[in-house]
Amino acid sequence: MDKDLLNKILKLKSELKIKVLYVEDNDIVRKDTVELLKEFFHQVETASNGEEGLEKFKKGKFDLIITDINMPKMNGIEMIKEIKKIDKRIPVIVITAFSDFKYLVECIKLGVYGYILKPIDINQLLEVLNTVLEKIKLRRERDKALQLLEQYKKIIDESATVTKTDLRGIITYANDKFCEKSGYSREELIGKPHNIVRHPDMPSSAFKELWDTIQSKKVWHGLVKNKTKDGKAVYMKATIVPILDENGEIMEYIAVRHDVTEYMNPRRLLQDKIKELKQPLLLYCKIEDYDDLENFYDADTIEELEEKFIKMAPELFPENSKFPFSYNLGNGEFAFLKEQDSDKPINTLLNELKEFQENVRKTPIKFKNYEQYVEVILSFATKKEHIIENAKMGIKKAIAKKVDIVIADGLVQEMKEKAKENIETLIVIKDAIENRRIISYFQPIFNNKTKKVEKYESLVRIRDINGRIVPPDKFLRVAKISRYYKQITRIMTEKIINAIKKLDMEISLNLSEIDIEDRDTVDFILNKLNENLDVSKKLVIELLEDENINNQAEVKRFIKTIKSMGVKIAIDDFGSGYSNFVRLLEYEPDYIKIDASLIKDIETNPNSYNIVEVIKKFADKQGFKTVAEFVENENILRIVTELGIDYSQGYFVGKPQEMDI
Repeated sequence: MDKDLLNKILKLKSELKIKVLYVEDNDIVRKDTVELLKEFFHQVETASNGEEGLEKFKKGKFDLIITDINMPKMNGIEMIKEIKKIDKRIPVIVITAFSDFKYLVECIKLGVYGYILKPIDINQLLEVLNTVLEKIKLRRERDKALQLLEQYKKIIDESATVTKTDLRGIITYANDKFCEKSGYSREELIGKPHNIVRHPDMPSSAFKELWDTIQSKKVWHGLVKNKTKDGKAVYMKATIVPILDENGEIMEYIAVRHDVTEYMNPRRLLQDKIKELKQPLLLYCKIEDYDDLENFYDADTIEELEEKFIKMAPELFPENSKFPFSYNLGNGEFAFLKEQDSDKPINTLLNELKEFQENVRKTPIKFKNYEQYVEVILSFATKKEHIIENAKMGIKKAIAKKVDIVIADGLVQEMKEKAKENIETLIVIKDAIENRRIISYFQPIFNNKTKKVEKYESLVRIRDINGRIVPPDKFLRVAKISRYYKQITRIMTEKIINAIKKLDMEISLNLSEIDIEDRDTVDFILNKLNENLDVSKKLVIELLEDENINNQAEVKRFIKTIKSMGVKIAIDDFGSGYSNFVRLLEYEPDYIKIDASLIKDIETNPNSYNIVEVIKKFADKQGFKTVAEFVENENILRIVTELGIDYSQGYFVGKPQEMDI
């Protein structure tokens, strides 16, 4: 037994807390296997046939299905089909005594992650479980990251106005929030000096200090009074940052502002009091569903409700957690401030705040002839720097995550660091595009029969200003959320077409399914191919898997169109957990590239060897050529050659490198 792999799985068990549904009709096998599975999973529920398994899946929430095939009432294949109709992403492992090829093909079509033969080989089981748990972990991390990204984006868009100006103070960019607050359209702002929104009450001396600060390459913070297009005064808390180029020279200025007009008086008092305290504890409080109250009551009633709340709220805190300073900030938001009790554990403070929330919930606000019950969302910060911004951002985070209380320390810094990293990466990408430093590395693909390099895969790289090579994992994510991703795809398309002309060999272009969903990118590729019909038959499009694909029909149309022009199709990373067999059957590729996770262990792992052997047989039946990825040594090359794999790619065959073409 591989002890390292076992320890890794046990660690994943602790982290992921996987709930498994195990379906097996043989009572003895089921009992024995359940005891084994409990070693690897947090919770295991069982069913004795496919029909019972389907009903349990409908009623419960499971992370993984493990099933036999041959069972009464409803067999495993039929059950998997019905379950996939409910949740097509649910991972499935088949443990069966049936080794019939037709069952394997059925499982492949259904996207089964692993196929284990009885009696169970513990090492094979560990390999499959490790693959499945890693995929579940990565999927959870990806989902969490996407949720956070959306929340941060929403927080910025909803809470801040952003503009960029050139060195003369001419506006070059304004976000939607700035247009909304100023009353100007983007077209009216771009190309105009920033003083278009300057209020005449602002003294010239204030702007002299501002310009002296940012022109000396320092960040300026302050309060400015602007005017809207219709002349209305707006108070903005502003931060203006000079953006420097690689030589340390100012390129432009970015200004981020928060509208503080509604909170001007109480907010200024709050800021002054925070300065007086040594270790302030700031509690931000917002009435939940405040918009509904605004739609229900008139403005005068809402104002009275807020005044009544700020008067009664201090008495609703527990006796040992009183806040002596309170502020009505408007818009259903309130601030409570005190000096920290440094000896009080954080859990004690949280319990006190929960008690306050409960007291608010039970105590009606009495005004006029009304009684209004409300609930509140809380956010608190303890670090003096950015304490107000952190606490207010915590309210946004609480609403986005649907929680009652948020500890808000560090939210501003977290956002700044992420924004800085993204901006720096965008600058590198922009510079590389403008200065022709998007480059192509070529990795050879070796024909196992002729013993010659007959093809290349083109891989995108960036050469930065210092000549260093930047790999794709450092820039493609940022490029995909900006306008630059399309430009990179276009540049690579042109480079590969030129390379084919010079080398007169097949070269692969990596293209994601998301690329194909973009009409402009597709039109560009098709136009280039029509202009260079002589190279079409030597171009291979490698399709990269993307679970966020939205328009499968569009992908199929694109494939049909380019194949009619002679372009070949390859499926990349094939065989990884059987996750992309469906794509293979739908896209009918010319090549399938067997995933590195299978090839790298083929010397020592019989399971990997068997899977590759099955893939080769399947490919032969379908008429697909096979390419083994990650061929890192002579022995691996020998094994894949003996298996009849058509081509090899990897460091033993040749490393990716720039070519003088």
